[in-house]
Amino acid sequence: MTTPYPKGHLLSVQFPLYYHVGISDGCGQVFENSRARSGRGLVSLQDFSDDKDIIDHGFLPGSLSAENIVENAEQLIADKKRYHLWKNNCEHFVHEVCGVKVLSPQLRRALVLIATLLVNKYTSGRLRSALFWGIASQLSHLNEASLSWWKHAIFTSTGFWLVLLTNSNQDVDDENT
Repeated sequence: MTTPYPKGHLLSVQFPLYYHVGISDGCGQVFENSRARSGRGLVSLQDFSDDKDIIDHGFLPGSLSAENIVENAEQLIADKKRYHLWKNNCEHFVHEVCGVKVLSPQLRRALVLIATLLVNKYTSGRLRSALFWGIASQLSHLNEASLSWWKHAIFTSTGFWLVLLTNSNQDVDDENT
């Protein structure tokens, strides 16, 4: 028997190119929004995990109480809104259920990666540098320390790709300050 995760906790399962996320109901099931199941629903841990390891992330920062999260999830799955990668994916659902700003960080990173591929292939020189700066500014996790790292990284394709592909959110001290 599978041990249930605490009510309202953010759970995820890693697939080759993305993480699938959902919310624990506290009783061994997960509220999710899945393309495989055509939208929102309550599924078993086994169906959610697809025989992969489940990662318990606890509560999303700024989340509602566990009871309110579960109430929101029950209301949202009742409307049977269908999955849509751009407007209603698993991350959008989880953020909405938790009462935080509705967004999809994985989708944003994917779009940044696509933009980077296009800029790298079709531009050069100052235009390329300017476009890379524009792309870098779209990454919401940038702060003063990581921005200094980006200043160095974006001028080399290898550094830029390394940052995007590793999705490092860790701050790096700027040795020049």
